[in-house]
Amino acid sequence: MIEQFEAVFCRLNAFIAGLVAVSIAGFAVLIPLDLVIRKLGWGNMPWLYEGIEYVLYLGVFLGATWVLQHNAHVRVDVVTASLPERTARALEFAVDIFGAMLCAFLCYYGVMATIRDYVDKSLPDKDLVLPNWYLMLAFAVAFFFLTIEFLLRARRAILDRVEEHTETGF
Repeated sequence: MIEQFEAVFCRLNAFIAGLVAVSIAGFAVLIPLDLVIRKLGWGNMPWLYEGIEYVLYLGVFLGATWVLQHNAHVRVDVVTASLPERTARALEFAVDIFGAMLCAFLCYYGVMATIRDYVDKSLPDKDLVLPNWYLMLAFAVAFFFLTIEFLLRARRAILDRVEEHTETGF
């Protein structure tokens, strides 16, 4: 059952990553279009740059889980490369558990901030006004997803250890 959950979770994150990629492609089209419209004197898109700011915020946070799943994040393996394989896996497991705890804390913070911003009806000082609680909700969801991914990574580290023991007869 966990394998099915993990497969669905990976597909969900791949879908989100696809949306992030499409949004970046949209920036590549809309920014020059806005410049052309301005140069031709046809007006402009005053919402564009703040919209890009919002979408980048969402993309960075919600796309982080996909990046972690694919080990595409910045990572320094100097320590684990110099350790014996078994010790390196134990360290990976410990780091994954720490990452899950940290992300769970940030998820909790995001949920509390979302509730606070919703109750306070907090709005940013921008031309393109999007209630702050939407952004904090995305923050909370992103860290919830990251918590899940860190726990799945820790599980995979344990399963690797079990496979290691079965290969050696222990």
